[in-house]
Amino acid sequence: MADVTVHWFEGAREELADLFALADDSPSAVSAYRDLGRVLVAREGPTVVGHLQIVDGDRAAEAELKSLAVREDRQGAGIGRRLVQRAIAACRDEHRSALVVATAAADARVLRFYQLLRFRMLRVERDAFTAEAGYPDIEVDGIPLRDRVWLSLDLRQPAPAQSTSLQLRVARHTERLDALVRFYRDGIGLVEIGGFRGHSGYDGVFLAVPGTGAHLELTAGGSHGAPAPHPETLLVLYLGDDEAVQMVVARLGIEPVAPANPYWAEHGVTLEDPDGFRVVLVPEHWSG
Repeated sequence: MADVTVHWFEGAREELADLFALADDSPSAVSAYRDLGRVLVAREGPTVVGHLQIVDGDRAAEAELKSLAVREDRQGAGIGRRLVQRAIAACRDEHRSALVVATAAADARVLRFYQLLRFRMLRVERDAFTAEAGYPDIEVDGIPLRDRVWLSLDLRQPAPAQSTSLQLRVARHTERLDALVRFYRDGIGLVEIGGFRGHSGYDGVFLAVPGTGAHLELTAGGSHGAPAPHPETLLVLYLGDDEAVQMVVARLGIEPVAPANPYWAEHGVTLEDPDGFRVVLVPEHWSG
């Protein structure tokens, strides 16, 4: 199966008609907004497997995530999360104040998806999904489709305490580049922001650590082998809560390992990546 890439879509929106229909049950509503804004697509090889549409929000400097869908046979693989993370990064680059999204109150799965991405409940719009608006009389897991919930992600960052030009990129060599990228991108949740192929005999992928400005660079090729892992060489990621940690563990589908330092047994979950290096997932925020 080919790796998934995410990029801006430049073709005719009719090519994405099935995905827009999957995201919204009202053909009349879709026809009213389908050609607005910009669209990201996720491709698996040449095949489009997901899309995300961004339009201007009702308030100045806001953006709205208008449509999001992943092909049904590819759902659960982290593709929707990657699309949203790419949209968030684009909105931050544009200095947007917030990204808002509306979804059905009846769909608890989708509400959980956005809240895990740090969206917050904003308001409830009652009786939004009516026959007059083009919506059929349907139920979602036994709950009638009636009300719309709006969620918002605040994109404004507090001003730093002092100006600094220091940036961090951690580079690591590997002989399992594709497997390692899948582990850190699709499993851990780092965001692929670029890479290179055949550069002086090297291939590489850049992965951003969300919210930190730091990058992980994974490279393969050259004349040197991969470094040997050590049980005390750790990448420690503070995910904020236990639910986020358990979600990553479930996505990866691997068993935790016992850490060498007992401190991490009390404060996090330790996993091994495909090269045997250890990653500690901490269910709290780092307080410095």
